[in-house]
Amino acid sequence: MPRYYFDIHEDAVVIDIDGRDLPDRAAARAEALARGAAFAADPQKLGGSGVVVVTVRDGPDRAVMRLRLVSQIEDVAGG
Repeated sequence: MPRYYFDIHEDAVVIDIDGRDLPDRAAARAEALARGAAFAADPQKLGGSGVVVVTVRDGPDRAVMRLRLVSQIEDVAGG
């Protein structure tokens, strides 16, 4: 079973050193979505740049996918 690593990039980078054994890339994709959703559910975490990236690796230096979440708030005049 392959091991996948899920790094979180926001204002700081959190490197996943443990990884997780998952059956395939579809399962890794689902895990990336779950981690991104958990991160986005905390308004304090989205207060920085407004961009969060989950990079999925299947080895030390090999990225296999990226999930990018963008949060933008625009003040609209008269609103």
